[in-house]
Formats: sequence, C-alpha cells, structure tokens
Amino acid sequence: MEIMTVKEVANFLRLKEATVCRLASEGKLPGVKVGKSWRFDRAALERLVTGAQSDMIGATDGGTKNQSGKH
Repeated sequence: MEIMTVKEVANFLRLKEATVCRLASEGKLPGVKVGKSWRFDRAALERLVTGAQSDMIGATDGGTKNQSGKH
C-alpha cells in the first residue's frame, strides 16, 4: 500500500491542494484524516480515476448502454 499526502494527490490529479482537501471532506475522494492531515491510498485513487474514465466513455457513447452495460 502506497500512502500519499495532499500535495502528492494534488500533483497526481493535477488539482490544487485545497481542492483535494475539499473533495476528501465531501467524501468524493477516498482518504483518511489523521489529526489535521489527510492521507490517501494510491491504489484507491487509481481505481477511482479508472472508474471515472469508464463512466465518461459510457456517457459519451450516445447513451446506448443498457442496464447490463452492453450496447
């Protein structure tokens, strides 16, 4: 397991550090608050990004996917 800091996540996702903290606080990024600092599991973030890309691909195919995910 590779643990990342807010700064590392911001660089990885190309976001501002404040945005990373806000998204984590809103539960939109998987992270754990340790004291006043956030920590993130790189593998969980990679799964989130990969899943978001899959969702975007499905959204751009004209909405032709049915409930099973097939065309």
